[in-house]
Amino acid sequence: MKKEIWEKLQKTKTLLKTVFFHEDYYVDSVLAAFASASNLMLLGERGTGKTHVCEALINMIDSEITQTVQGYLSADLEDVFARLKIPSLMNGEEKIVWKKVVTARVKFFDEIQRLGAGALSAMFRVLTKGTVLWLEQEKGAREFFTLATANPQEVDYDVLNIRLPEPLHDRFHGILVVPSAKLKYQIKINKNAEKMKESLPVIWKEQDLLELWRDCEQVKIPPEIDLIATLMNRIMQYCKFAQGHDSSTLKRELKRELCSKCNKTYLCSRIARAPSVRAKLAMLQLAQGFAYLEGRQEVTLEDLKKAFPLAYWKRVEFFEDEQIADRMEYLQNFFEQLKREVMEVKEGLTLLEKLKQEFNKEDYEKLKFIANAKGWFFEVIEMLDDHYKQLEQKLKAKYESAKAQNDIVTMAKIYFIAKKKLPEDLANQFYFDHKVKIKLNEKELARLAKVHKDIFDFAKVMYKEGNKEIELQGELALIYIAFSNSNNSKNTRRD
Repeated sequence: MKKEIWEKLQKTKTLLKTVFFHEDYYVDSVLAAFASASNLMLLGERGTGKTHVCEALINMIDSEITQTVQGYLSADLEDVFARLKIPSLMNGEEKIVWKKVVTARVKFFDEIQRLGAGALSAMFRVLTKGTVLWLEQEKGAREFFTLATANPQEVDYDVLNIRLPEPLHDRFHGILVVPSAKLKYQIKINKNAEKMKESLPVIWKEQDLLELWRDCEQVKIPPEIDLIATLMNRIMQYCKFAQGHDSSTLKRELKRELCSKCNKTYLCSRIARAPSVRAKLAMLQLAQGFAYLEGRQEVTLEDLKKAFPLAYWKRVEFFEDEQIADRMEYLQNFFEQLKREVMEVKEGLTLLEKLKQEFNKEDYEKLKFIANAKGWFFEVIEMLDDHYKQLEQKLKAKYESAKAQNDIVTMAKIYFIAKKKLPEDLANQFYFDHKVKIKLNEKELARLAKVHKDIFDFAKVMYKEGNKEIELQGELALIYIAFSNSNNSKNTRRD
């Protein structure tokens, strides 16, 4: 973590709180998105401060790399992003004049619900690739950050607005719903806040901004955290009746009917519309921003909890949505329930990793028992079986290559790898019968002691009985071949 960049972020936070009076979570959410270059849409009614906080942040960034677009109903693609160069048309050429917002590193769209349909269509590519594609020409900034505001109360029956399409919400990493500030914060709001916002110093030049995003990207996501995020998302998607166990293939009413017949203790029974994997990726990216803001180099569960409402606000629907008064609190509580659900199978997750390293039939049966208790967890068994099949294919390719070259040593080594890491029925295909004759003497006995205890004990007894040579067959022969340090020993003959 680069200290000077992190300190700039802390300074930005301090200054932002001097002009935007609200709970810390809202300032932190904006800055976590900013640090991780996570596109963020702020929803809220008039006067909640959503535009104010965005403009305050924009004012602390070099104006050469920012651009603000004010939404108005007739603003279409040619008004917002690009227009044709008229003189070029007279020469039969389609030359484009790109607007500054296309190449700006930081883009701010205020009142996005007032943009025209063409501009909103272009936003899909802007939010995913940072570019605009028009008339087979592409322009933009690959490393970028987008802020947008919208008023959810201004809907399409108002002639000044259109309803934002749900897929557009999904292209934002997070949705931050900004309520009216509590009384203790409203008391601090006065006419000076606007003047103070305009006088905020410029902190971020282009190079600083790029360093911030790359630095934040280095915040580690521990495998355990990644797995927890994946399982949380999958729990919400799961339906044992649906194609591929994916509830998004079901219509809302059909899912409601199926859930009524199923185990209602499953959390998935509360989900009317499940999130895609994009939600999980967005949550992890935002979590990196929260961790970075706190000066940590690894994402924690607490970071996931902060990022969860942002990533899932518009990406998941509940059957009881109409009865939810405080969606923020509801999502925070639902996160805790998902976490408990995952933690209940923590032993199973430990067994999963253990079985990937070394197969054990007793552990495998125990994992299946845990999976049977949780419908959604049964897919873990499928994941493990896929892991075994993939490993089997890799070993088989190496085994066949070694066999073609009559490389007995490699074949024996592959057998023991398979025996350790694969179920017995898969491992047995790599077994081959072989014999090895070993001439015995004191030196050879000392060497055999380092190879394998059973072989050494057998050779020691035979040597004491006066035998000058022993023959190993079957698995002992393969052990000797695979693990002997003197495969080319003159004392050894292979038949």
